[in-house]
Amino acid sequence: MWAVFDRDEHPRFNGAVDLCARNGIGVARSNPCFELWLVLHKGDYDRSRKSRAVQKKAASLFPGYDKDGAKMPNCDELMHHVKEAERRAEAQLQRRVEQRTPYGNPSTTVGQLTRAIREADAAARPRD
Repeated sequence: MWAVFDRDEHPRFNGAVDLCARNGIGVARSNPCFELWLVLHKGDYDRSRKSRAVQKKAASLFPGYDKDGAKMPNCDELMHHVKEAERRAEAQLQRRVEQRTPYGNPSTTVGQLTRAIREADAAARPRD
């Protein structure tokens, strides 16, 4: 089971992450916002920003993405870069750990969820 959420301005973000971990629930979290995960599909992004700035960056990278509307990026395009985004997110997380801010801005664990989905899919496929 996984929980997916972002920080935005939620005061209990860290507590929610800890509660999930204590109860064996995977967490795909993003700080400051989910759009950070999208941006990592195109390149490194390691600047602490507010949600609006990251959303604006995502909109500049993904034509048709509307931070104030449907928030629907082209998922076909994203799929071609998901492993790169996972790698960038892991490196970003490592930098936050080194800074002793494991939930710090910017950081995301959505790549851990996408990797888990791929692994579950591979495990469910029949073996030849």
